[in-house]
Formats: sequence, C-alpha cells, structure tokens
Amino acid sequence: MTHEPEAFVSIGGAVAPVFSRDGQTLFHLRGSSLPQVWALDIATGADRQLSFHDEKVALLRRSPLDDRLIYGVDRGGDERQQLLLLDPRDPTPGARKLTDNPAVIHDFGAWSPDATRIAYAANERDEAHFDVYVQDIASGARQCVYQGHNMVSVSGFRSDGAKLALLHDRGFADTSLLLLDVASGDVQTVGSPSNFQSVRWSSDGRTLLALTDHGGSEFLRLCRLDPDSGDISVISEAAGRNVEGWSISSDARLLATIENDRGYGVLRVGPIDGDRPVVTGLPRGVVGDLSWSADGSALAFSAAAPTIPPSLWVWRDGAARAAWQPEPQLDPAGFVDLELVSWHSFDGIRVPGWFALPRSPRPPGGYPAIMWVHGGPVSQTRPNFRPDIQMLLERGFAVLLPNVRGSTGYGRSYTVADDVERRLDSVSDLAHGRQWLAAHPAIDGDRIGIMGQSYGGFMVMSAITEHPDLWRAAVNYYGIADFTTLLGSTGAWRRGHRAAEYGDPERDADLFARISPIYRVDRIRAPVLIAHGTRDPRVPLGESEQFVAALQERQKKVVFEAFDYAGHGFVRPDDRRRIYRAVADFFAAHLN
Repeated sequence: MTHEPEAFVSIGGAVAPVFSRDGQTLFHLRGSSLPQVWALDIATGADRQLSFHDEKVALLRRSPLDDRLIYGVDRGGDERQQLLLLDPRDPTPGARKLTDNPAVIHDFGAWSPDATRIAYAANERDEAHFDVYVQDIASGARQCVYQGHNMVSVSGFRSDGAKLALLHDRGFADTSLLLLDVASGDVQTVGSPSNFQSVRWSSDGRTLLALTDHGGSEFLRLCRLDPDSGDISVISEAAGRNVEGWSISSDARLLATIENDRGYGVLRVGPIDGDRPVVTGLPRGVVGDLSWSADGSALAFSAAAPTIPPSLWVWRDGAARAAWQPEPQLDPAGFVDLELVSWHSFDGIRVPGWFALPRSPRPPGGYPAIMWVHGGPVSQTRPNFRPDIQMLLERGFAVLLPNVRGSTGYGRSYTVADDVERRLDSVSDLAHGRQWLAAHPAIDGDRIGIMGQSYGGFMVMSAITEHPDLWRAAVNYYGIADFTTLLGSTGAWRRGHRAAEYGDPERDADLFARISPIYRVDRIRAPVLIAHGTRDPRVPLGESEQFVAALQERQKKVVFEAFDYAGHGFVRPDDRRRIYRAVADFFAAHLN
C-alpha cells in the first residue's frame, strides 16, 4: 500500500528526557512537528502535556533542586528565542515569561546551583554580538556580566555559583573556553582555541570536563581541564571516533558516553575508572540526550534508527528498556533501513554515505534515485529516522545520502577539507557519488535527481551548474545563491562565523564569483524546485529569489514555493504537508 505523502508528516517522536527530582517522571519534548513539553510516569506510562504553544519548543532544562522547567520558544522559526518557566506542580496551567523581547535571541545557558538564578547569552545590545546575563528567577532582575564579541554562549556555573564557563565560537576548531568571575568580571582563557563542546564543571568546582580535540587530536575526546595548572588529561577516547556525548552520575560513580561509529551511536555506561561495556538492545541508529536521575541509579536518553522514530529509553542495573515509543501512524514494517556505503572521489579520498532501495518491485530499467545532501557543511547525515526519506522510498525512489568532505564525524582533517578555495572539491564528491549510483545494478542511471537543504541547497545548485549533464531533476530548500549576498544579509551574529568557513567577501571576491552558483545558472539543464521560508534568519529569502529570477529570465524550468510563516526549515504541520506533496509530485513528474 502506498500512502499519500502527507501521511508521513504525522509520525511523531520524543527527545530531551530529564528525570524529575524523585526519579519517577520523565519530562521531555514530544511531537511530530511542533514539539511541546510532556511528562511521562515511568512506572505506569501515564502522560500529560505541559505546554501548549502554536510554536516549536526548542529546549528543556530542569532546575537542579526541584521540578521547575525552563524551555524556549521563538516565533515562526525566526530563532529569536524567549525563555519561559514552567512549574509542573502548579495547579494553574501555563508558563511565566522570563524574557519578553521578540527582537532578541536568548540562548539559555544554565541554572545556578541554588536554582535562584539563570545565565544566558543575548544579542540585545548589538544584534551582531552576544552578551552574558545573570537573571534572578523570582524578581526577574538581571545583570549583564560580560560583553561578548560575535557568538558567545554559556556552558555552566561553578558549584559555588561564583564563576561561569563560556564559549567564544569563531568557527570550526576556533572556539575559546573562558572562565568568567561573575562578581568582578575578570575573564580567564583556558587552553588554546580548539573545538570545545559539552563543557561542564566537575562537582568539586576545581576542574572542567569537555569534549575537545585540543592538543591536535583528529577526534573529540572527553578531557579534564585544570584552569590553574593548564593541564589537560583524557578521561575517555575512542580510536578513530568522536566521543560526542557524555554524562556523569551525581555521585560521580558512573560515566555514560556516546561514540560516533561512522554515524552510528554507541552508548557505553560503567565506572569512570573501569570497564564501560556497550549498552545492547538499542535501535541501530543514533543515541542522544543523556540525563542521570538525581540518585544516580538510572540514565535516560533518546534513541532512533532509520525505521524507528525517536523514542525515550531508560538504563538501570546494566540493562536498557524503552520507556516511551510513538504509536505507529504508519506500519513500521514498511520502513526501510539504511546501508552504510562509500566510494572514491577524484583524488582518491573515500566518501561515506547511506543508501537504501525501495521495497516495491524493481522496475525493468531499475529504480530512479535521489541523492539527498545535508546542510552545514559542518554536519553529518546519521542513521536516524527521516519521514521524508521514508516517503521517497515508499514512492519508489532509491536514496543516497552522502557525507562529502566537510562533514563531521570522520576526523578534523576531513571536516576542513572543503574550506575556502577547496569548496568545489565537495561538489566533485557528489559527482563521483552519482557515478557510484549509476553503476549500481538496481538503479536506472538515466533517472537520478538531487536535493538538499541550506548549505545542502547550495550543493544542489552547484551540482547542477558544475555537472549539468548528470542530474535529471533538483530540489533546493533555502540554499545559498551568492556567498557575497549571503554574508551581507544573513543574521548579523552569524556573519563572522560563516566567513571563517566560506571566506571573506572582499579578500575572496574572485573565489566567491567562481563558486557562487548564481553566476552559472545558464548551464542548468534540470528542472528545479526551490522552497524557502520568508522568516529565515540564516539564509534569507533573497537567495532563493535570485535563483528563481535568473532561471525564469533564461526560460529554465523552475517551481518556487514560498512559506510565509517559516524560518530555516519547514516545521509547521501544514507547511510540512505542502512541501512533502510538492517534492513527491515534482520527482514523480521528472524522474518517472
């Protein structure tokens, strides 16, 4: 049975679990498109919805001393997030606004150890720069304790509440770890610029723990950093893999880590200084959102796989079980798993990707195929659940999801291999992936399309301009047309960060003219579907409007779908139904 494309929009999931103080409840985010805050009784399975917004809830943090929750909501995907406080014990439903300036991004950082204050970063003083604020929960009084430059975020309070760990992010592998004395404003830099993620204070408040490749490591390791001595020691590492998540129980007895094995998530739990076995029985896919119960006896996390939507799991006494799984909207037996594959590019580099064939009978000439390109580019396609990919598979399209050079998860050298003047090398990776697809015995090499979002949208347009003969149809979600206009119009807070990845508009003007696909649209032969949200703060609507105008002027085949109340992505149910239908119909018309 083939379902309508819109049916896949209703498939829900749950992420971001956190235990209540008594360990009996899991607070979490749940939904198919606009996630809200929910509470799940672990013993009985009884649940209740706690927030009711016609917007996506984007974060969830519980107080360290009670069950009060802070969460974040923007308006129509504009990323100008406001923070709200919710007390599940309050008989009067509803949340209290902690911030209320819709022109400002409020990036939540941490609760204070005594749960009387919060710290967050906000770009209120200047849209291009984030400052750090400490705010009293009860009175709402706040103080700017640090004036930042460009992208600054808060990692956490020290155990005595006197210091904050901050991250100043200038781009990949160029993040500084800062320690701020809240009272005096004095700032100390720890180590040298590197990649720093998931930074937290140790329980004694003397050292910090972080995921970092500091010291020239190719991969992220869990390390202990001593601000006084400057010493850095490795707590957990995995040969040839990133350690991408970690959490230590409150009694400092058990450590949980997640390793990235070519995209698969590997969860280990055990004594900090002893053997930590792999947790078995989980979906073969991705794991995230590690959260210990207050007494350290249980670990909550989310898990998903290509055929299993995001679910809530609990580890206890050496074994894990599913605490909540979404009710099937469609028969899971119809979903298709992804196979890990790879191919050689023009220079011999090995490019990994994920591949799947439809369950439907193979046509006489082979299946039509679609290559789906992730954004970022500092990102990685993982074996998680993708309703859009399952929709395409059910409609008879094979899929290949590449992780071209520039992707994360395969070492630092691979991630920087597409920077600046090497930008189009990653487009060549796509062309060689297309050759791999065309040579597959189950694929019709004459019916191959390509689609991608954000930076992946740029990759799509580059693919059909650099190698126009290879692609039968193309879909571009909010992709970059011109790097110069992008850097001039994207959110002011992102310009320096993006320039570090893409190049400088003045210094690299000639390069931008060569790699920006807007200057080569005359080479396009494939019909193109372009979709964009009008409230997108990352890749503004003008990037797609340039493409559409240029294609129409040259009488090229183009379909444009603009979404009036959408940001950098299509999350509202009606928008998702509309884009799923548009993509399905477009590829059916041009690949069948």
